[in-house]
Amino acid sequence: MNKSSICRREERLTHASGQFRRTACATLVGANDAPPSVRRYGHLLGRSSSMGELFGMLMQLEKSLATVLIHGESGTGKELCAQAIHQHSSVSDGPFVAVNCGVLDRTLARSELFGHERGAFTGASEKRRGYFQEASGGTLFLDELGELPLDVQPVLLRALETRSVTPVGSTSEVPVNVRIVAASNRRLDAEVAAGRFREDLYYRIRVVQVELPPLRQRAADVPLLADAMASQQGAGKLPLDVLERLVSHDWPGNVRELRNAIETYLAVGKLQLRERTQDASFESALADFVDPKLPYAEQKEQVVERFARAYLTRLLKKTAGNRSEAARVSGLERSYLGKLLAKLEVPEACA
Repeated sequence: MNKSSICRREERLTHASGQFRRTACATLVGANDAPPSVRRYGHLLGRSSSMGELFGMLMQLEKSLATVLIHGESGTGKELCAQAIHQHSSVSDGPFVAVNCGVLDRTLARSELFGHERGAFTGASEKRRGYFQEASGGTLFLDELGELPLDVQPVLLRALETRSVTPVGSTSEVPVNVRIVAASNRRLDAEVAAGRFREDLYYRIRVVQVELPPLRQRAADVPLLADAMASQQGAGKLPLDVLERLVSHDWPGNVRELRNAIETYLAVGKLQLRERTQDASFESALADFVDPKLPYAEQKEQVVERFARAYLTRLLKKTAGNRSEAARVSGLERSYLGKLLAKLEVPEACA
């Protein structure tokens, strides 16, 4: 890449970063759904309404370089989402550098992020650029940000505010020009309340927040994802009975667990899913699900919806997809049953 193109890229990043530093904090969940035909964004794949909302929001971000905080359970694809944001940004020709804050050595975290001078500490035999400098002109992805040591957080905040870093062992600031995308499977607002995460850093990172839905809330995507994963392994479409079992599973490990299940099936010819233990009570399952920070009515609606989806999935499996028989067994009018199946996005593989 020639010097002029690098300069243009740096200018775009500087201008956009300054613009969005003045932007109010926003959560764009549900804004402007993607067109119905959109099933893929980067390496993210889905046809459920929740993924349509996500794709629409990500497309809105393409014209900006705002700092983004991605929240989602483990295995939902946070790094794939960060890569997609980078690939569709004006700095896509720059580097994408991913850092897992959860595995940073607590004593060397500053050095890893900001670099160090030769002789700065025992073992520092040569000068080293940190991740901020490596990502200059592109995107720095800070995964599992909630795991970042508390004493490093104010240094990170200063780097974001001043757009410069001070390597360990140096007194000189080094300008850096990076777009920040962060992710966490913890609720950082709860971490702030517990005193484990700085409030000022939280608000500096959370300019735009992206929510990745867990796989159990996007059952319509399971057959699509499963067939795509099988195809990547050189296999054809999966049998209907396999898809039905996959759809009825609750996927505590999300898309990562689904990928492992597909790889195992293709290797040994049968699914090996982690089932719930028989002694797990309904009350304990509810206790794991309930979030006291959400309103009662909202939580109740989610519980009812998940029950209905699980019930209808198993009902259609039991009746071999015969909707008339399913309506008779359930005691529901056939027309109402059809509306429920559409509303809850029960996959065609089950019907």
